[in-house]
Amino acid sequence: KLSVIVNHNRIYFYLLHLDDYNRCPTTRPFRCPGRRTICISIQYLCDGAPDCPDGYDENSKLCTAAKRPPVEETANFLQTLLANHGPNYLEKLFGSKARDALAPLGGVEKVAVALSESDTIEDFGKILNLMRSDLEHLRHVFMAVETGDLSMLRALGFRDSELADVKLFLDKLVSTGFMN
Repeated sequence: KLSVIVNHNRIYFYLLHLDDYNRCPTTRPFRCPGRRTICISIQYLCDGAPDCPDGYDENSKLCTAAKRPPVEETANFLQTLLANHGPNYLEKLFGSKARDALAPLGGVEKVAVALSESDTIEDFGKILNLMRSDLEHLRHVFMAVETGDLSMLRALGFRDSELADVKLFLDKLVSTGFMN
């Protein structure tokens, strides 16, 4: 059964059966955390007005992640680079802590989550405990990509066949305020 409540000109849907506890209708796929199942439309995420009882739908990490490529896409992108170039390849991008398939940084998944949730490159560096020199190197890579200078990516060993994908991925991060 579905219960509907209108509050602040927004419609909230409460699923009442236990077997429906974790499911939300496709038209309101975002489930607020908590015991009670509250489902909201994606359009209400990060709109400046809290719709979840705890305001989770306005959480800054959630809102940053909503603008970024999904964690799965980011993890697949990083994993593909590692598979094509070897486990220490991303050391050229993220610094010496990125050895052994990003293991010292917590692995591909942790790096992917940090790229998705970090408001800025500074936050990203703090989450992964990057050395200042590695963070500055990463900043230079992003700035080169932002200005269209792909020579730095070539110098890092990216193949010409990969340049467009790498540039597109890094541009997505830049366009969501990662460099601010």
